[in-house]
Amino acid sequence: MERSWSDAAAAAFKAYPWRTEQERERARQEAELVAFGECVEVDDLPIAVRKWLRRRTDGPFSGWTWKGESWRTLIEGFEKAILSQALAASGGNGTAAARALGTTARVVAYKARKYGLEMNFRKKNRTTKKAKKEGK
Repeated sequence: MERSWSDAAAAAFKAYPWRTEQERERARQEAELVAFGECVEVDDLPIAVRKWLRRRTDGPFSGWTWKGESWRTLIEGFEKAILSQALAASGGNGTAAARALGTTARVVAYKARKYGLEMNFRKKNRTTKKAKKEGK
């Protein structure tokens, strides 16, 4: 589903120095996939593009305009977009996404369940105390 793009998001996307056309196309598809509203905003762009843009502008939210959304809606939209991008960048690995975001795997797992995002964790072979006592 193609979405419309805000002027700021379109300008940032066009100005970003893409390495290949494939990378650009994947980023466009990802931005349209994670867009919270009907329109792709700067906050929906991939992390690399937003970091690049932040270094060239006056902050992380330049180009963003408030459209009357509630605080909760804004925060949840932001959390979902960032978490889905972090999970995509880590190949769905929740532990790696948590490390990249500077939080715990437990927080990432909770938020992923809350927003219906798919992820996986490396599972360690742990034996329970009860299994150790029984010699298993």
